[in-house]
Amino acid sequence: MEIIPVSETEVVSIIKHLKPKDSAGYDGISINILKQCAYIISKSLTHIYNCSLTSGTYPERCKFAVVRLIYEKGGLDIMNNYRPISLLTVSSKILETIMFKRLIQHLESNNILTPAQF
Repeated sequence: MEIIPVSETEVVSIIKHLKPKDSAGYDGISINILKQCAYIISKSLTHIYNCSLTSGTYPERCKFAVVRLIYEKGGLDIMNNYRPISLLTVSSKILETIMFKRLIQHLESNNILTPAQF
């Protein structure tokens, strides 16, 4: 399977369609910040994503996450009343979206998925 290269237009489109959030991963870059500079940074991101796709490697730095505890209910001093969430970097979310689109396109064009699959 040959993976289709990423274009700058696709990267900008993915950034623009991300839900606006102020939360950020370990790099401190939120979706809102990236949306504001999408056209400026798209060329560099496109190069990084295409290198990742052609080499078949996922950048080590994209594997890091900030783990935060989210309060659910009950006493604030009981750890079982919290659930952990992982805050990934925005750039890793974009790369995941790129791979998801290509994987779905491959599965659908080769009739690998059946209507019974979710």
